[in-house]
Amino acid sequence: MSGVNKVIILGNCGKQPELSYTQGGMAVCKFSLATSKKNKSGEEKTSWHRCTAFGKTAETIAQYVGKGSQLYVEGELSYGQYEKDGHTVYTTDIFVNEFAFVGGKKEEQPQQQYQQQYQAPQQHYQQPPQRQQQSYPPQQQFSVTTDPGFYQPPKDDSIPF
Repeated sequence: MSGVNKVIILGNCGKQPELSYTQGGMAVCKFSLATSKKNKSGEEKTSWHRCTAFGKTAETIAQYVGKGSQLYVEGELSYGQYEKDGHTVYTTDIFVNEFAFVGGKKEEQPQQQYQQQYQAPQQHYQQPPQRQQQSYPPQQQFSVTTDPGFYQPPKDDSIPF
């Protein structure tokens, strides 16, 4: 039986994603996401997650995600290592399989200024003419006699809905 390698992260992008291309022409986008949580004493701890996306996903993230953008990411963990100054550095990356934009588009102007600057022009429209009430023939009243053996619902309103 095979195992499962799946990661789900909801965090804020730490800096502008970096887009590059392989020699074969595949897009590669590297970015970091920050997640935070508070411990029992109320201190906030931030964890940083290195993420890598490929292909069309990479191009989309590079185009629409910026510093501070909130992003939902699903992917798999990938472990690596390299040498730096004679020391082995171990890395953990998330290879992005799926993602979703979370939160709204950030406004560069206060909401009130935005509404004043981009407010649609006021146009005056005529009210449509009032519809006349149509007269219908009076409805006939029907009387229904029921068979005493036929089920009749209870007379009181004890039903809760």
